[in-house]
Amino acid sequence: MERLLGKKKITTLLFLAFLFGYAILNAGKELPILKETIENWYAGGGTVTELLSQVNTAIDENVVEKYSFIDAYGYLQLVLGKEEESNFEVVKDHDGKLYYTYFTTEINDVSLEAEKTKKLAEAVEDGDTKLLYVMPPAKYIHGYTEFSTGIPYNMANETADDFLNRLEGYGVEYLDLRDYLDDSGIPMSEVFYNTDHHWKIQTAFWAASRFCDTLEERYGETLDPEGFYKDKENYNFITYEDIFLGSMGRKTGRFYTEVDDFTLIYPKFATSYHYENSISGDLQYTGRFEEALIATPVIRQSSRPFDTDMYGMYLYGNPAFSHIENLDQPEGIKVCVIKDSFAVPFSAFLSLRCNTVDLIDPRFYEGDYYETIEAGDYDYVVLMFSPENLVEEFFPF
Repeated sequence: MERLLGKKKITTLLFLAFLFGYAILNAGKELPILKETIENWYAGGGTVTELLSQVNTAIDENVVEKYSFIDAYGYLQLVLGKEEESNFEVVKDHDGKLYYTYFTTEINDVSLEAEKTKKLAEAVEDGDTKLLYVMPPAKYIHGYTEFSTGIPYNMANETADDFLNRLEGYGVEYLDLRDYLDDSGIPMSEVFYNTDHHWKIQTAFWAASRFCDTLEERYGETLDPEGFYKDKENYNFITYEDIFLGSMGRKTGRFYTEVDDFTLIYPKFATSYHYENSISGDLQYTGRFEEALIATPVIRQSSRPFDTDMYGMYLYGNPAFSHIENLDQPEGIKVCVIKDSFAVPFSAFLSLRCNTVDLIDPRFYEGDYYETIEAGDYDYVVLMFSPENLVEEFFPF
């Protein structure tokens, strides 16, 4: 009995020593970060609530060996055969792809979002500008994606269907990319990343070509009459294996499902660009497509999949406003894309056929949409939000 008690005491002491040692390591790492956080808050004159939120985020994001614990937890879930994590925050389909989802029995109400789109279309089409809504596919692909019994589905496709039906009733034109997936030549297993909610760069490349085909078919544009810009032989496709852990993968760890490869696509042919965005007004990017529109140092500096959002290399992520000018297309069309992050690589590839592509992200943009569109003298205004983002946040106009 005394021997058993002795073992328990030793175990307790070792556990307490680990906790204290771990706390000291975290303190040494996080105290300078917390000091900087508090100083920035004080300088900015924020509220106490904002300070508490910033401090909590700083602590959560800088825990010593944070991702090792996430990896271990994810591996345990894999061993247990679980197809959901954190109370269904992330779920897994039969192919190992991860999804954000929630329990629901009905579609979201998108009547307000459709009405706002109609009003914007009426306003911009008073002149020569045309408005077109572009619907990307949802990660859940009907007829292909399979969940186990009990895994919830958020009805994103049905919500998108209702939204587009309302637009059709209002006479607003749209392009539903879901209708063309079967003819894209992309295997359904390759449309989206395993660990991220975004479509692959290869899918965005195809979508830009499909969009330009639509402009030619409906409005008589001549953007790529010889098919040069859609020909994959004219591009470099460089694949980096096991390098990308997307937004959902960073929640579940590297072992819960397969880490993604990442394919970088850029033209082989000569290009000349000018690019600027609202992140830094005095910083402008010029040069070839890959020099101006792609943050290539991201790949060079990435040693672990946790480190970097590879998808955000194109156009440097999601600034409030971005301006792309293709200097090789002085007579090309001008497009304004009001968008979520799906449109980022899409717009980069679209710009090869245009003179100007401007991007507005409603999550961050604080300007007047109508004034911006009028001042831009655009040929087309494109709204592009994924089915999951048909919510009020993306329709502030």
